[in-house]
Amino acid sequence: MTERRSRTDNRHTQPADLPDPRMLALKTLQELRGGEVTLDELLSKHGYGLPSLDRNFLRQLLGTTLRHLGEIDAMLAPRYHPPQDRTAARLTNILRLGIAQLFFMDTADHGAVDSTVNLARDAGLHRYTKLINAVLRGLQRDGFEWPENVEDWQLNVPAWLRGSWKKAYGADVAQGIAQASLGYAMLDLSIKDPTEAAEWAEKMDGIVLPTGTVRLEGGRRIRNLPGYKDGKWWVQDAAASIPAKLFSAHKGKTIYDLCAAPGGKTMQLAALGAQAIAVDKSEGRLKRVYENLERVELGAAVVIGDATDLAPDTPRADAVLLDAPCSATGTIRRHPDILLRQNDKLMRSLLPIQTKLLNQADKLLNVGGELIYCTCSLQPEEGEHQVKSFLADHPNYERKPITADELGGWSEAINDAGELRILPLHMQEYGGIDGFFCARLVKKS
Repeated sequence: MTERRSRTDNRHTQPADLPDPRMLALKTLQELRGGEVTLDELLSKHGYGLPSLDRNFLRQLLGTTLRHLGEIDAMLAPRYHPPQDRTAARLTNILRLGIAQLFFMDTADHGAVDSTVNLARDAGLHRYTKLINAVLRGLQRDGFEWPENVEDWQLNVPAWLRGSWKKAYGADVAQGIAQASLGYAMLDLSIKDPTEAAEWAEKMDGIVLPTGTVRLEGGRRIRNLPGYKDGKWWVQDAAASIPAKLFSAHKGKTIYDLCAAPGGKTMQLAALGAQAIAVDKSEGRLKRVYENLERVELGAAVVIGDATDLAPDTPRADAVLLDAPCSATGTIRRHPDILLRQNDKLMRSLLPIQTKLLNQADKLLNVGGELIYCTCSLQPEEGEHQVKSFLADHPNYERKPITADELGGWSEAINDAGELRILPLHMQEYGGIDGFFCARLVKKS
């Protein structure tokens, strides 16, 4: 049966004129179903104006529900049959939020049940309040009998994803990826002046990873940390910080950063002395690039445009960094909504876009220049297979293997082809890392 955890009551009452974070959580779950809007975008939308305590509770409630969604639905299945009408999705999500609080959060039992019943009333589902009360009280009383030989990670990671990882990496590694993906990420910082990494790590009680990233415990308020207002660093996962460092030269070189938002790699290139050109088709996302560059006092050209269809007279460059749009399955620790939003069909719909972007990068690159292609995906179709196809279609390119020396001696993620295939189970001694793929190619002629 399920293990029940001791909790304190955190019902998060707030003045009547402020929105209830549980209602905002319900709205967010409803909007996530379409797959096009991300959790971060919805949290920015719904969490705006909330007091910090309620905003944190909203994020915690949604993150917990999404990480344990498979378990939650398995608990619901024997006790709940959704109504055959348009209320079904809302009612199911209300119950999911209640079970998340009852079994996986520090919410008192009575608080979890009562607040969920009240949420149903507020959502206009008065006629289902007795059902909700009965389901939650029954689970509270009886717990849940797990299926034999089934672990929580098997319930929480969708079958299509587990199957793809097993095919790509083998059963044992796939299990390790799944378990690591369901954990929580640390807070990683890229330091504007990399020579000061140890100094900033000491100031903030963190560590310096072999790759140069400063790592802190999660849950800290970013804007209150030393050096934020002075622009001495920016938040960037350790894996995502690697590609921009891999060019043979930066100073004075013209380097495109395609699909650049929110700008972490652009800032790295600029800090290393490159003439960086950030390209992204989203004006809203590029606003963050402007803001970030301004805060850290770095300069870069910013271009609003679809990188798959740039004008023929677009100037060429010495190097191109392409962090292509992808399924982002390597970032589940930070973005648990991927477990709900993403699927194999959506992932495959991105493959032609990645191919177009690689071909566009070729058009932008001078002979002798370097192209770095990367994705935050664990799916080989979006990484190794794309590079293999590109090289087959462009015999004037060759791989330039990535070496451990370029990664501070870290060799765990370098594959036989000299590409980076970072898995969430890597760097476990430091608290893990996002999944990532990266390859470096040189244009010979």
